[in-house]
Amino acid sequence: MIKSIEWKVGGQQGEGVDSTGEIFAKTLFRYGYYVTSYKQFMSRIKGGHTNYKIRATQERTNYAGEQLNILLCLDQETLQVNEHELADGAVVIMEGDTSVRAEKHYTIAAFPLKKLATELGNALAKNMIALGISGALIGLPKEEFFLFIEDVFEKKGEQVILSNKAAVEKGYELVAQHLQHLVKPLEHVQKQDRLYISGNEATAFGSFMAGCRFLSAYPITPASEIMEWLSAQLPKVGGTVMQVEDEIAGITFAIGAAYAGARAMTSTSGPGISLKTEALGLAGMSETPIVIVDSQRSGPSTGLPTKHEQSDLQHMLYGTHGEIPRIVLYPSTIEDAFYIAAEAFNLAETYQCPVFVALDLVLSMNKTTVPPFDSTRVPITRGKLVTEEEAKSYGEHIFKRYRFTDDGISPRVLPGTAGGVHTASSNEHGEDGYITEDPEIRTQIMRKRMEKIKTAAIQNPYYSKNEDADVILVGMGSTRGIIEEALDVFEREGVRVGHVQIQQLHPLPIDRIAPILTGKKVISIENNYEGQLLNWLKQHLPIHSNAHKITQYDGNPFVLSRVIQEVRELI
Repeated sequence: MIKSIEWKVGGQQGEGVDSTGEIFAKTLFRYGYYVTSYKQFMSRIKGGHTNYKIRATQERTNYAGEQLNILLCLDQETLQVNEHELADGAVVIMEGDTSVRAEKHYTIAAFPLKKLATELGNALAKNMIALGISGALIGLPKEEFFLFIEDVFEKKGEQVILSNKAAVEKGYELVAQHLQHLVKPLEHVQKQDRLYISGNEATAFGSFMAGCRFLSAYPITPASEIMEWLSAQLPKVGGTVMQVEDEIAGITFAIGAAYAGARAMTSTSGPGISLKTEALGLAGMSETPIVIVDSQRSGPSTGLPTKHEQSDLQHMLYGTHGEIPRIVLYPSTIEDAFYIAAEAFNLAETYQCPVFVALDLVLSMNKTTVPPFDSTRVPITRGKLVTEEEAKSYGEHIFKRYRFTDDGISPRVLPGTAGGVHTASSNEHGEDGYITEDPEIRTQIMRKRMEKIKTAAIQNPYYSKNEDADVILVGMGSTRGIIEEALDVFEREGVRVGHVQIQQLHPLPIDRIAPILTGKKVISIENNYEGQLLNWLKQHLPIHSNAHKITQYDGNPFVLSRVIQEVRELI
């Protein structure tokens, strides 16, 4: 009996790689295992190698692994590209005349999948036969596949359901006839109430539960799923999704909706953030609350549109001419993506400023098993949003929308509110919103805007472990999973290493993380060239003399073996 499995299907785009991987992942998920996935694909519609990796474990993990037990090859290239990941004793399933042969440290099991599928009356079912082989090799009850097939193909009719069941059955028969000696059954686990969801879906779901009722966006990989999810859900509650003509419209429509009182957001990736930058300044100057999701990909320019990277941090921290207040958040798990998305709307309205929610492709487009979300954990807070009665109580002909207050946050009134008439401008202005170039007012209102976010904080600004260790690994976003597994390896070896995963990047929780990092050897692990996270930390903390970085920017996420090796070299 085995307690985990790492499986991958690969082939040319358009061969059903994603759907095949999704079926196997969801079947394992329904069987009760924690599933972590990673999809690798080309930036084209059809052709080019693509694969879908799954790691199923009894305990929760945020890392898809790097040692394959089963590799399903829908073409010859898949074995060439992924052979280096095959673990000792792995099984490779591929098209060919029926044969089972030892090859290096793994076994190749070839079957005429296309011919067998045609004989079953459904030439498209060859992938389902291969899934049957995969399931039989790990002792997965075929009934688990059957239940899933019934759900997925319910609307396509009984004949489609029966043909797919027959294909799976054929896969189990092939294993019984030829591969029984290679079967390693997964231990049975207790099924629990869990979710299998991507970071894009969790971000959209968290925004929805937080009261977001307006999204304007332009389609872009890897962020488009946020718009797709909300376009299906927002209309049910009177909300609106606008697929607009360009990225500039994406943010300006959202600013308009937020000014009118809606909880509004826009979602995009790096190239879209570049185009939204001028309007970002408008949101900061007019103190309009807006949430901007940046689902990062490899840049610059068009870059690698479907590949992973964490290189937009500097843009989110500094983007716009001049200086504006902004809050930058970066969930480190899919579960945190839900809660941080919800918190982002509270922060945007409390501090009346733009809030970035950063994702990366590993978080955005890949699914992981997580506990059910608690929708009551983040109660809705709308900040200093004044009622008509409160607006009238000021007794002002022109409401001082930008009035000076002790905390720098002005009462916010919605347009159309009696007693709340005011001017909003992209030019510098005084308390009443009227344009001014007075140096004294400029200095005072600039200070008000920039300093009002000092107290901004989310529930979990960072995660940490072994804070007293002399060596601390620091990360952001999806690197959390691999850093946690690295710590487990070092712990088994008797080497004490600490970990800090930062989820609130601006304003940085300096008072809380300074005691953890000061005087230590700090090693950042990040997917960009410059070490943007480490550079940001150096601006705020005295860690320069013993700070190091491990970076990767080839479009792929880190693998555990490399992180372990490079950390060892540094400690």
